[in-house]
Amino acid sequence: MFGRSRKMEANGRTPTVRASQKPSPRYYRAPQKPSALSPFQRKPSVGSPKRRTLVFRRVKNVLIVFLIIFGLIYSLTIKPQPNVVVNDTSYHSLSDYKVAAQSAFKAWRNRSKLTLDEKGISSAMKHQFPEISSLELTVSTFSQIPTVKLAIAAPTFNLSSNAKLYIIGSNGVVAAPADQLPGSAKLPTLIDESGFEAAPGKQVLGSEAIGFINSVLAQCKRAGVRVQSLTLPPLAQELHLQAADVPYFVKFNLAGDSLVQAGQYLAAKHKFDAENSQPSQYLDVRVAGKVYYK
Repeated sequence: MFGRSRKMEANGRTPTVRASQKPSPRYYRAPQKPSALSPFQRKPSVGSPKRRTLVFRRVKNVLIVFLIIFGLIYSLTIKPQPNVVVNDTSYHSLSDYKVAAQSAFKAWRNRSKLTLDEKGISSAMKHQFPEISSLELTVSTFSQIPTVKLAIAAPTFNLSSNAKLYIIGSNGVVAAPADQLPGSAKLPTLIDESGFEAAPGKQVLGSEAIGFINSVLAQCKRAGVRVQSLTLPPLAQELHLQAADVPYFVKFNLAGDSLVQAGQYLAAKHKFDAENSQPSQYLDVRVAGKVYYK
């Protein structure tokens, strides 16, 4: 029996498996697919959703950076087309001021908010238009159009100096020759005897002196006194007023109180008129509480 079994094995036949024996296990290796690889070994394919999301994010970030840069450049740029606001057009029209402002903003340094030369623009505008008492320039953060607000010193007096007639604004600066301003003949005239060389743009009087003279004129008008002339003598801070139909002039101190001095003058004038006697040369009201005359 044993010899037969060996013979069958030699002939290549499979020996019969007994019931008590278990078949030996067999193992098969399945082919590896990309989905079966380790997450650390897998590489995303070109067309995978994760790859597309990454590309989209990069493009979005580039666009955001571009928009930020574009917004910064836009917000820092100034167009040479300013909006000009003027409170008085007695000297020049609005278009004249606007043309000058546009010319000032055409300079390259004034085309950007970072290099805007506000002082230079103000100086250039005041040099061209001496009647400008102040200039305010504003540019909002997200706007390219600047706004220029011009405060014009209203024409206040005619100034007679060295045989020439000029206009003085409310800021005490010589604004222009009188023949350039229509209606200048209606303004009161200051006669300058101090030897001052008047010219457009020069400061003749301070704003306080202008206010003093206007206050005296207002008091005289209220009292019915017609002022014939106003003179600035060589003495500093002094004003001479000549009323109509009287032989004397009145001395005022421009550094004093206009209401007090005007009140003293009007009271003394009323007294002289009532007594029918007048000073022959002058009436001096420069000292508070005292009146001198000659």
